[in-house]
Amino acid sequence: MGTRRAILSAAATEFGTHGFDGARVVRIAESAGVSHQLITYYFGGKRGLYEALSDQWLEESMRVSQARTFADAARRYVHWAHEDPRWVHTLTREEPGTRPPAEDERAAELFKHVEELRERQARGEFRSDLDVGAVALVFFAASIAPVAIPWIARELGQQDPESPEFIDHYAEQVGRIVSALAEATTATQEAQEPQEAQTTQDEGSPVDGEPRD
Repeated sequence: MGTRRAILSAAATEFGTHGFDGARVVRIAESAGVSHQLITYYFGGKRGLYEALSDQWLEESMRVSQARTFADAARRYVHWAHEDPRWVHTLTREEPGTRPPAEDERAAELFKHVEELRERQARGEFRSDLDVGAVALVFFAASIAPVAIPWIARELGQQDPESPEFIDHYAEQVGRIVSALAEATTATQEAQEPQEAQTTQDEGSPVDGEPRD
């Protein structure tokens, strides 16, 4: 692993354990096996390191969100949070009401995400009467719930939330819930199609055994 990557990996663990305020650059350097000065050289200090991590996580978030459907993206988010829970722990350890590092960059990326969801909504992936921001927030919270509140996930799901079996099942359920947001329209269309086909067939069928003119 390269020096920069080793520092970022150690920093992800440190921020996930202690949050931004509680993290210590000295511990990050020790964990990465580098000198304190190298962190300053590569990142300029703790804030620069945090911003670099935020960029990395935002890039991965946007990659995950590019899934073919919103339901697929929701499933991928569940798996991503499970596979690398450090970014979830980092977010949940930020002080409420304070301005987090790299907030402007995050806000810009979140705005892009909301715009993408508007496009998905226009394509009929979820109902037009739903607020896009609310939908995004609900399913972001759902995707990180097994990592952010594992004891509640354990009690409600009656399974170990860290087990692959739970994650596979939960991810599939979240995806199904997303798909169900558009299901009413789809179901109505599917119900109408056989009726229309039957009507067309009836119009062209014989009456009392005699062919139509």
